[in-house]
Amino acid sequence: MHFIPTNISNSHKNIIASGVKRIEMLNIALSNEKYLVDDREILRGGISYMIHTVESIFKQFPNDYLYLIIGLDLLTNITKWERFDDIIGLCNIIVSYRKIGDMMGTLERSIANESSLKSIISTDPAIFHSSSYGKIYLEKTSSVKISSTEVRSKLRNKETVSKFMPPQLEEWLLKNKIY
Repeated sequence: MHFIPTNISNSHKNIIASGVKRIEMLNIALSNEKYLVDDREILRGGISYMIHTVESIFKQFPNDYLYLIIGLDLLTNITKWERFDDIIGLCNIIVSYRKIGDMMGTLERSIANESSLKSIISTDPAIFHSSSYGKIYLEKTSSVKISSTEVRSKLRNKETVSKFMPPQLEEWLLKNKIY
C-alpha cells in the first residue's frame, strides 16, 4: 500500500506542513513493512492531480490491479476531478467511511450530483472480482475514530492525541509544532 502525500492541493484545502515534513510524519507513523511512503507527488512538484499519480503508478505496475483509497468526504465531487473518467478507467476506488449515516447522506448527494455514479457504486466487495477497474466500493472503517481536522484541532489546543497515533508521531508533532 502506497501512502502518497499531495504536493500542492488542487482544492481549497490549505496544507500547512511542507512536503518534506509530511513525508517525515508518514515515515514515523507507518511501521508495517507492506506500507510504502511514496514521494512521487512531492518530487513531481506543482499542483497535484490524482490522474497524474494514478497514471504514474499504472506505468510502474502495468500488470497489477490498482485500488485508490479515499475518504467519504471526497465522493461528493469525485466526478469533477481532473479526468475522472481516465482515473476510473485505470483503477477501482475504495471509499472509506466511519458511520452509516454519513455514508448514506454523502451517497445520496453524490448520486444527485452525478447520476452516472449509481451504476458503479457498490457496498458488495465482490465487485472487485468482476473487474480490475471502473468500480467504486463503499467500505465501513471501524478503526479510524477521528478525522485529521480533529487531530489538528486537538494539537492546537494542546490536547493529547496519543490514542489516535503512535506515541513517537505525537511526540514529533508536539516537538515540531506544525499544527
